[in-house]
Amino acid sequence: MNLRGSVIPVIDLAARLGMAGTIDSSRSAIVVVEVGQGVVGLVVDQVSDILSVGANRIQPMPDFGANFDPAYAHGILALERGIVCFLDLDHMFAGVDVGLEVA
Repeated sequence: MNLRGSVIPVIDLAARLGMAGTIDSSRSAIVVVEVGQGVVGLVVDQVSDILSVGANRIQPMPDFGANFDPAYAHGILALERGIVCFLDLDHMFAGVDVGLEVA
């Protein structure tokens, strides 16, 4: 994807998490994130809100049992309307060369 004159890789987040890939729709979006020293676009099903959250509000991941692998989960945030899971993108893409940096 061309982002302000720089080309960045775009990765389907659902596929990276081992789920069925994102189906392109009017609600799907690309979220631009910093991973290590690079910048990546993550294709997601939809974006509902943008939150600013203090680190002190993030709770540790609860134990969901043997069927849940929390390897990419950094923590959770409890909201009135549900729970937000914070992903550890540096861990998720460790060993993956994102290849390009925005200059």
